[in-house]
Amino acid sequence: MEIKSVSLHDLRKMNDSEGLVLQGCGGDLKEWVDGINDMLTESGILQNESRFEKVYSFNNGNLTCLLFPFDDVQLNVGRLAMWRLQTHEQFGGTWLSDYVPNRLGGFVSENEQTEDFKMEMM
Repeated sequence: MEIKSVSLHDLRKMNDSEGLVLQGCGGDLKEWVDGINDMLTESGILQNESRFEKVYSFNNGNLTCLLFPFDDVQLNVGRLAMWRLQTHEQFGGTWLSDYVPNRLGGFVSENEQTEDFKMEMM
């Protein structure tokens, strides 16, 4: 399992991705990932022994957050949506596609990314 730290700007560039964002993850992040994988497996959300192996961590304000991208997992999205609603108060769970527009000012287009890169190169 890999937990990769990313910046808020990196998140704003993930407009072709979807995932589950959990907010306020204090303590050992590996324990969080293992616990969420176990909970989602027991709930029948993660299927065919699939687990989140690549997770992103980021800080927004004073909260440590985890992003569980949907890229390489087999999951029951309907069950995950219900789980997210049922556990929202506990985990602050939201979709990446909701989090970025509502908390970070929206996704960055490829043109803006190119401009940022040009500015960094100067």
